[in-house]
Amino acid sequence: MKYIVTGNIDTDEREIFIFSENIHHDCFAEFVGHYKTQKGGDWKRVKRQPISAGFTDGVKCWGYSETLKLKSREHLDAELIK
Repeated sequence: MKYIVTGNIDTDEREIFIFSENIHHDCFAEFVGHYKTQKGGDWKRVKRQPISAGFTDGVKCWGYSETLKLKSREHLDAELIK
């Protein structure tokens, strides 16, 4: 599986998104940067920026995204899965 970690531009909150190896990191990052989330009944577009990317087995993170030119932060990224 592949993953990206994003940072919320307004709050600096970190999120990890895990997805199929058939999807390019840059295409998924573009999608994540545009979708809305709902909190308390209000829909809001959250501005997210990719900060790391790579590959995961659901426990460990490693590697490099050629399309985003971002490295995995290995242990820091794996902590977001837990």
